[in-house]
Amino acid sequence: MSTERGMILVSVLWVILILSLVSFSLAAAVRVEVASAQQSFDSDRAFFMAKGAAEIIFNAYSKEQPVPQDSLIRVENHEYVIPFDSGEARVRFESDAGLIDLNKASDKVLASMFDSLGIDQERRNHLVDCVLDWRDADDIPHLYGAEVDDYPENLPGKPATRPRNADFQSVEELLMVKNMTPEIFYGSFVADPIAGTYRRISGVRDLITVRSGSDKININTASVAVLAALPAMNPQLSDEVMVERTGKPFADSTDLTTRIPEFLNKETVDYFSFDAPQPTALVSRATITSSGVSKTVRFLFRREEKLQVITYAPYVYKRTIQTVPDRWRID
Repeated sequence: MSTERGMILVSVLWVILILSLVSFSLAAAVRVEVASAQQSFDSDRAFFMAKGAAEIIFNAYSKEQPVPQDSLIRVENHEYVIPFDSGEARVRFESDAGLIDLNKASDKVLASMFDSLGIDQERRNHLVDCVLDWRDADDIPHLYGAEVDDYPENLPGKPATRPRNADFQSVEELLMVKNMTPEIFYGSFVADPIAGTYRRISGVRDLITVRSGSDKININTASVAVLAALPAMNPQLSDEVMVERTGKPFADSTDLTTRIPEFLNKETVDYFSFDAPQPTALVSRATITSSGVSKTVRFLFRREEKLQVITYAPYVYKRTIQTVPDRWRID
């Protein structure tokens, strides 16, 4: 009888142990699901906080109005800090003035840019002329270029793959240009078998924009890679520019040639601008205080020339530059 009781007790203990393990597993799974749901919820909250903060700052900027001093918005290290009940958003301006504008760059600048990426001369010639053919208004191909007859027929439901015959609307549009490859556009990684590491080779995407509206590159904001991509430049000279401008930005071409005499009588100076760069985007990063979840969005905008009618009789108007929204980009 005692043996049977002992077996029953052991069985009960095993059942209790199994039920405990099941309960523990279920509780752990529930905690994971709750944490995942909370993470997703906080990510969505951070996204809308970031967008809302960017819209607040853009609205003030586009109307040329300062942020009200009596508001809760404060400025820290050139960033606008906007508090929310669940966290805060930090918004700053960015400019594309330090990039090569794909719509304004000459054939010489385009060729130098592709050379800096290590592209062979034959492919470089084809890429340069295909870019020029994509953005020019006619259907006459350059020597190594490609016009409408050199592209496949557009298929229903597929993106256009024929030359726009107008300015590039986005950097990604360059991927549709003949002879462009994802490797050239995005860059690539090279393995170092001895060190067991990878080194990234820049792609053309790292060097270009379609929104600066200038054929010059701001010497005080351009990266080493962009500087080295300009005609008659080299990595050593680019590094020297970076070192010199760290302590004090270059004021003008005279200041540049005085501090770096190698630029005397060098054509590269003609490709530099020295003016304070005009912003072309807002970068907004929102963070949820309780979880630390954050989200970053970029609000791209552009400047358009518009006619403002003053009177109709007589007809008097003036040309104005207005800041208009372009698009959002999620990081």
